[in-house]
Amino acid sequence: MILPEPEARAETLLNDAVLRLLLEQAGDALVLVDATERVLAFNGEAARQFRMSRPERMERGWLPGCAWVRAEDTSLSLEDSPLARGLAGEWVRESRWGLRRPDGTVVVLRGSVVPLGVRDGRAAGALLRAREEAPVRLDAASAARLLAEAGALLGGALDAEERMEPLLRLLVPAVADAGVLYLGPPGEAARAVAAVHAWPERHVLLVEWLRRQPVDTLVAGSLPPPGTSGTRRLRLAEVDTASGAGDDAAARPPRELELRCYLGVPLVARGRVIGALALFRSDEAHDFGLDEERLAEELARRTALSVDNARLLREAREAVRLRDEFLGIASHELKTPLTPLHLKVQLLHKQVELLAANGQPVSAERVSETLEVVQRQVRKLTSLVDNLLDVSRITAGRLKLELEEMDLASVAAEILYRFAPSAAQIHCSLELHAPLPVVGRWDRLRLEQVVTNLVSNALKYGAGKPVCVTVEAEGRTARLTVKDGGIGISAEDLPRIFERFERAVSDRHYGGLGLGLYITRQIVEAFGGTVSATSEPGLGSTFVLELPRGDIPEEWLAVS
Repeated sequence: MILPEPEARAETLLNDAVLRLLLEQAGDALVLVDATERVLAFNGEAARQFRMSRPERMERGWLPGCAWVRAEDTSLSLEDSPLARGLAGEWVRESRWGLRRPDGTVVVLRGSVVPLGVRDGRAAGALLRAREEAPVRLDAASAARLLAEAGALLGGALDAEERMEPLLRLLVPAVADAGVLYLGPPGEAARAVAAVHAWPERHVLLVEWLRRQPVDTLVAGSLPPPGTSGTRRLRLAEVDTASGAGDDAAARPPRELELRCYLGVPLVARGRVIGALALFRSDEAHDFGLDEERLAEELARRTALSVDNARLLREAREAVRLRDEFLGIASHELKTPLTPLHLKVQLLHKQVELLAANGQPVSAERVSETLEVVQRQVRKLTSLVDNLLDVSRITAGRLKLELEEMDLASVAAEILYRFAPSAAQIHCSLELHAPLPVVGRWDRLRLEQVVTNLVSNALKYGAGKPVCVTVEAEGRTARLTVKDGGIGISAEDLPRIFERFERAVSDRHYGGLGLGLYITRQIVEAFGGTVSATSEPGLGSTFVLELPRGDIPEEWLAVS
């Protein structure tokens, strides 16, 4: 039926009014364009999201003053706008786009484009439906639940590193698209102990990339200096600039990871930075907010506390183990001189009683021989006790030095003279190279103790091989070198030989409390000097002692 013209106009107006009402009540932005790119419909939600009033037409498929960009990286433009693709007859199904508005701000939209009246590959029009994608934010209840789960996870951690990956999985993808947790000793570069990405294929890529990189490449320059605390929220491009990685493509994360936004929180325990929690997002438009920053800071605080407690527990257990081991060694070492001492005294006592009962005089030679053995064992026992007392003084900070002017070369010569009989018994030659006096201000008793420990160590582990001692000076530094041709020290044992109760060989074969080199280092450092060692297994060891000569006359420097 054909309506009269007035009624037809009224129905058209009614249809237009209904359409406008439906458009305005829609919760999505709706934009309708025809084949000539003229804008036929542009509802209020579109005006709000695009920050513009209804335009008359598009400009080559683009809304005037707007720029369509990639949602994952808003610095990259789209090759074709969604509306242009719709007019080309393509049905653009649910997708994500970034839109740079006329005012310069960027919004991420999720929507679709439906082509209308498609004929011969071209559409008579296209309808864009889009909704602003709100960033995912944790509410207070979710954040509290996450912290409770993290607390339960960290609370039973004896080995904190084992719990780091499960901890990151609480945050990814709930808070971030990827996370890396770094740990390391205070003041040193940290290493990645756990890494998680929300996408499985990118997780593998992230782990492989971190394995190839130096220790904190991903967050280099983005955290505060060691010893300070603070949180950083950056775009990854800013991290590259801060770390100097901008010119090094290998140091930047692969583009496939699509890491755009960064939240870095240091792990601080007892005022020291021991690591960092690094969280990443792929969408620049959905950067980390203040709530996520506070959540990450609280989680980092709890993690640092757990890691530090686990470290203290390990150290306590190791201290107990070393104490028990030391007590076993000490009891054995203290019994070693006591046994022959007891036997010799007991034998001498019986001989004296027997001779007295028979009315015979006691042989002075036999008494002298016995007393010599007794004296030797008493000296050994005294040395062991003195070492224990020195460790006690060092631990309590009561190691005092009485400085006086002396010649290091003379001290070394005297020590070698004392060791000559012992060296002859084990067929070991002692050599001293000290062409000139090396005068300085030191504590004689402690200096003799240091040289004695080094020479005694060389004779113990280099029996049958020459031991060479060299004394020289270089300006205001005195240097004493002790070199032997003994069993040597392996590379893995070398760093710990100056530690308390440590040894590079079995105490069963070589004896000792494992304190000599520890005491030596402590005394040398009290002088303001250094002691170091180099060695190769089977080729002997070289110990180098360097001491400041102190305030001595210039003429002594000229003599040296």
